[in-house]
Amino acid sequence: MALDLHRKYIEKKQDSAPLVPIKDIINSKYYLDPLELLGERSFNEPREIEESEIGSPVQEFFRDGVVFLTGGTGFMGKVLVEKLLRTCPHIKHIYLLIRSKKGKNVDQRLEDIFEDRLFKRLKYEVPKYYHKVSGLAGDCSLPGLGLSVSSRNTLIKEVNIIFHGAATVRFDEHIRVAMDINVSGTREMMNLAKTITNLKVVAHISTAFSNCNRLHVDEKFYDPIVDYKDVLKLVSSTDDQTLHGMTSKILGDLPNTYSFTKSLAEDAIRREAQDLPILVFRPTVVVGTYREPVRGWIDNVYGPTGIVVGAGTGVLHTYYLDSNIVTDIIPVDIVVNALICAAKETATANVKHDEIPIYTCSSSIQKPIKWKEFIELNKRYGMQWPTIRAIWYSSFWVTKNPYLYAMLNFFCHVVPGYTLDTLARFSGQKPILMNIYKKIDKVRDILAYFSDKEWTFPNNRLLALWDTLDGQDKELFNFDIHQLSWDYFCQANCLGLRVYLVKDDIHTLPAARKKWEKLNIAHNILLIFVYGIVLCCLWLIVCVPLKLTGLM
Repeated sequence: MALDLHRKYIEKKQDSAPLVPIKDIINSKYYLDPLELLGERSFNEPREIEESEIGSPVQEFFRDGVVFLTGGTGFMGKVLVEKLLRTCPHIKHIYLLIRSKKGKNVDQRLEDIFEDRLFKRLKYEVPKYYHKVSGLAGDCSLPGLGLSVSSRNTLIKEVNIIFHGAATVRFDEHIRVAMDINVSGTREMMNLAKTITNLKVVAHISTAFSNCNRLHVDEKFYDPIVDYKDVLKLVSSTDDQTLHGMTSKILGDLPNTYSFTKSLAEDAIRREAQDLPILVFRPTVVVGTYREPVRGWIDNVYGPTGIVVGAGTGVLHTYYLDSNIVTDIIPVDIVVNALICAAKETATANVKHDEIPIYTCSSSIQKPIKWKEFIELNKRYGMQWPTIRAIWYSSFWVTKNPYLYAMLNFFCHVVPGYTLDTLARFSGQKPILMNIYKKIDKVRDILAYFSDKEWTFPNNRLLALWDTLDGQDKELFNFDIHQLSWDYFCQANCLGLRVYLVKDDIHTLPAARKKWEKLNIAHNILLIFVYGIVLCCLWLIVCVPLKLTGLM
């Protein structure tokens, strides 16, 4: 499998010459080379690293390391795999737990992972990575993680580092599914870890919002609202329909099954993993890459990303949100660097912790950014990189007034949605806009809990960890929150969304910019028309009564 993957890469490999003609992209108005901005033109040359070459302390921790990773097919998992393979040259092997999905087996899904553009730098700089990665069939929702006897024995004998990141992150997931993956899966991982012969560390990836019923969340365990064992018993003895009806009562003051089950998983670790070298890692809202391996890479539309994509494509025009609150977001490469260093610290610390260490990876204390600032920065830089798939010019209003939002939603979403869908039916095309707006409404309802709240997530343990790193590790595994620049992040964020998420090739930029200008003209004409109607209505409201009363 690994050799086949490498052969396919060699067949597709391109030289280091510019990937696209940039004559029509770089001009007096748009003078930036998009691939240079993203970092795809600044890869380092491949270099053979001798076995005897000594690396940084973190690199040496992973020397001869065998890693077992769950969640490796997900957003953060892929960044973690890429980082380990690219910067830890003496790592021995990485095993990924992968389940069959959509008719694809483990080998096919492993191959799909490395087809992602995220791995372009790795393939160029470390072309012999392929023999260090294997997929193991399994499923975190099943007993024993769904591993075969032979796979389990392999892990017991070989693995010494575990990153447990597998989880269902859907906020509206059925509670049975969420409990099976997020809680039972975590317990199964701990059971496996206790049997591993040479275990150094287990890093459990949680979320800062596992205790979001508190607005101030310290780096410590909190008592859950219920006992996870009682919930597991309830789930095992109750049918799906009954459970669905009981869910809101079970969740208590937590807003969704994701936060609820991640909270219970943390409690399971506190109660059942005291004898393990384990840490709990809590990132806040994870967004695209800040600097590496490229800028602006992301593969999902969760959280702020969905808002930026919706506004940038001219689909989303209004959102219910308090734009003056600070949103705690953190780039995924910073998260992964911090996770790697936290794992090394937990494994090698000479001091015995009284309690399992918890690391919070957040930004809002050192580098706070309000929603309105984040939206404005993306608008400023995103205008340079319109997508050919835009359906309208970007016009986006955020409000926390429910009445104003209802009016804006009606005129900006419902009216144009029904109008364009009706025209689509008459022209023989499939109407899709109202379905999109219904999904947006559903997401808005799911996220309503977070629309007007502001959390504080102290990250003292992570700040202290940064101060202990030597200069080389600070360069290789940078997670210094104090150096974070949201202006720098947003410079490439919308371009990254265009290239990596929307997958709109940069060849289309000249055409997209022409289309964007036309959409802008159409947008302004529409505004003039709407303002004209409003002024006429106001004139009628004021003048007609005056005429009727003879005052005019």
